[in-house]
Amino acid sequence: MKLHDITATLSPALPFYSENDPFDAKKILQLKNGDACDLSRITMSSHTGTHADMPLHFIEDGANCANIQLDYFYGKAKVIHINLETHRNITKEDLTPHCINQDDRILIDTGQSIHMDKPLIKNYIALMPDAAEYLALKKIKTLGFDYISVDPYNSPTFPVHKILLGSGIVIIEGLVLHNIPAGEYILSALPLKFENGDGSPVRAILIKE
Repeated sequence: MKLHDITATLSPALPFYSENDPFDAKKILQLKNGDACDLSRITMSSHTGTHADMPLHFIEDGANCANIQLDYFYGKAKVIHINLETHRNITKEDLTPHCINQDDRILIDTGQSIHMDKPLIKNYIALMPDAAEYLALKKIKTLGFDYISVDPYNSPTFPVHKILLGSGIVIIEGLVLHNIPAGEYILSALPLKFENGDGSPVRAILIKE
């Protein structure tokens, strides 16, 4: 059995989508200062780094971190590589060559996760609405993506999020997949359990038996 850590390290180096997202950790107790222990205070949004989007993020009264079924975040998953010859967003036609079935957990690697420890790239590859509609038609369970959003930067209406989350598909963003071969794995990416949470950081790993 081999474990692959596909989580971006939480640090100020992470790309962040808005001014609400930067990560900060401050030591409030330190052994070297004579305190009883080391203790830190962490500040970030619920959508910083490698994180899961709950339906509540865009769907009123949607499932949240405290009441969502955990099988969205644990179970068999498929890593697929989508290598675009020109810089553009992912369409339905990019997905159809791959074996995508009902209840799949699909993790898309576009090669972008090499930038998950660098400042935000605003023209990152995202998904087009027709790709989201195709995944909704397929009735997948979970979509994982290798950058900070499945919608283009500053999308005014976030159609991809709304299509996926509105169809009961959970989204995991910011996965580090650039060194992971395509294929089937066991995914574990459990969110924190907090009341009415619209999203949560996850510690995402892939298990290959």
